[in-house]
Amino acid sequence: MRVTVLLAAYEGERYIEQQLDSILAQTVPDIQIVISDDGSKDKTRRILEQYARWYPGQIVLRHRVKEGMYMDREGQVPPMAMNFFWLLGQADGDYLLLCDQDDVWKNHKVRTLLRRTRELEGKFGREYPILVHSDMEVTDEDLNVISPSFFRYQRSNPDRTAFSQVLAENPVTGGAVMMNRALAGLVRRVPGRCLMHDWWIALGASCFGTISCIREPLYQYRQHGGNTLGASRTGSVEDLKARMGRQTAVEENYRRMFGQAASFGAMYGEKMTGEQRRTLKAFLALPLQSREERLRSIVRNRFFKSSPIQTLAQCVTIPRLSRKRGENG
Repeated sequence: MRVTVLLAAYEGERYIEQQLDSILAQTVPDIQIVISDDGSKDKTRRILEQYARWYPGQIVLRHRVKEGMYMDREGQVPPMAMNFFWLLGQADGDYLLLCDQDDVWKNHKVRTLLRRTRELEGKFGREYPILVHSDMEVTDEDLNVISPSFFRYQRSNPDRTAFSQVLAENPVTGGAVMMNRALAGLVRRVPGRCLMHDWWIALGASCFGTISCIREPLYQYRQHGGNTLGASRTGSVEDLKARMGRQTAVEENYRRMFGQAASFGAMYGEKMTGEQRRTLKAFLALPLQSREERLRSIVRNRFFKSSPIQTLAQCVTIPRLSRKRGENG
């Protein structure tokens, strides 16, 4: 049995040593760490090379080759997501974890996720795609706790695991994810478009396998000025007002979300059940509908977000799109 951690690094000199030390301190022995540095110009590469010398064979340092399907396609696949897809293509572990460079793992994180994953494999079989994720502490850059629960801080609902719900909102955070070999094999191809790699992986698990959540916070999610993405307090009236004030960014986010869904259908449509294809078709139709039609479709198909306010806001904030949706990749 091989457990492999996939760590995407970029300009991470300030925090990456703490993260590596926390992975090396895990209670599961002989974890392999495969690292892709995406062209850092700070001291990240030097730090990684030093760790690779200290832990030969356990820490494997790679440098993403930006050619073929792994060429930069910003606007279609974010750079960090492309780095993780490249890592997925390099990995052959039985159980894979995604890892951000600036977090800190509790030393029983891998053991806890692995236990749940193997329990589910015992129930469904090893060929069944399985994603397990956990809660996390939200901290500042010095690891002072801002919130003991990411789920409560972000007002997110990890019980939203149906395909229809994951189409509308991502329920998982990449650094919290463990997947089995079956899921990794399913989602390692680079999509035509995706909003983020963890959302794409969650779509694959929700459509063809299962998503399971451990409510215990298993790592510290560090918030700082250099985060590519960060935790935000969503789902409130104040958040909705703020979203209305940045309508252009919100509309672009929706376009990317529907592009992701269309790409998912293009890649996996033949594997889907008839009901799943109907769900996807109804989701892709939302931008073409009036607000009243959208509301009926959202309720009928259960395109629910974490909060009722966010769910209803879709009726107003989804931009009208033309029928020319070249999002299939």
